[in-house]
Amino acid sequence: MAIAPFLLIHFSKKVVCICMMNPSRILFSIACMFAMLSSGCAQSHLENRLAEKRIEGLTKDAGTNYFLVFGDWGRNGQVDQQDVADWMGVAANQLTAKFVISTGDNFYCCGVASTEDYQWLSSFEQVYRSHSLQIPWYVTLGNHDYQGNVQAQIDYSKKNQRWKMPDRYYTTVRDGIRYIFLDTSPLVKSYYIDSNHGDLVKQDTTKQLHWLDSVLLHSPEKTKIVAGHHPLYSVGNHGGEIDLRILLEKRFEKYHIIYFAGHDHNLQSLQLAGSSVRYIISGGGSEHTPVKTDPLITKFAKSATGFLVVGTSDKELKLYYINKQGQILYKEIITR
Repeated sequence: MAIAPFLLIHFSKKVVCICMMNPSRILFSIACMFAMLSSGCAQSHLENRLAEKRIEGLTKDAGTNYFLVFGDWGRNGQVDQQDVADWMGVAANQLTAKFVISTGDNFYCCGVASTEDYQWLSSFEQVYRSHSLQIPWYVTLGNHDYQGNVQAQIDYSKKNQRWKMPDRYYTTVRDGIRYIFLDTSPLVKSYYIDSNHGDLVKQDTTKQLHWLDSVLLHSPEKTKIVAGHHPLYSVGNHGGEIDLRILLEKRFEKYHIIYFAGHDHNLQSLQLAGSSVRYIISGGGSEHTPVKTDPLITKFAKSATGFLVVGTSDKELKLYYINKQGQILYKEIITR
């Protein structure tokens, strides 16, 4: 009879027994234990340090619920990721934020290999470690995530309660607002000639669009927010995706959608003349790329790393665009 290898690890005055057949899982567990040990000491220091910081001009209004939006982030805490994460923690603490939306490209360069990939620690758990960020994260998939194991990101929802990705696309309701999370990469034709994007070509895009139509039609909520990775319009390097305009723009116009995207690594607020749709880009989670302002559609555009704070009340959405130094670059109000 084969005997599973085991480890006895002394941790916080307790003996933890790990029994498993796969040595790689043992190594992963060791890494987790050491990460927990080191982060336990660092956590108290972190909270004390962040508690002393505030974002000037960011006010908590009565009757308003807050959430954060950002994307294009997972770089093992490098470049500007940790700075952005720390100020996200400050903002979430200052406003008692309820959840976070990720607009995709969660792990660079090539997604994750499994639910035990070390990047879950180095790019997620150890970076967004503030107590105020231990809230639900509603996650979308980006094109870089498709270069890894997409199913592992879905399955991680079962391992970590704050990681919310029940499927490649899904919907939920929070505080009277309908949130719809799309899987935009399969809707972009250029990826079909690139063999680096895993099972993207296997996705049934017609099924996703029929699902979207059904959700939009049958949702009684007046305000509908859609999040996806790729923008329909952008003044950044990537620009907007024409394929998405063809597939989604009329749908968005019909239901007066507010659309959050990433992909371009900067902060933008766009609206076409005569359009009811607001296009918001928050893709500065770890690095920034240039923007070229188009006066016909640009309300705000900044080549900066940072994130977005959204406050929702019965009558309006209040948006704050915040950089890696914790400064408000721009704020605006969208009437519901």
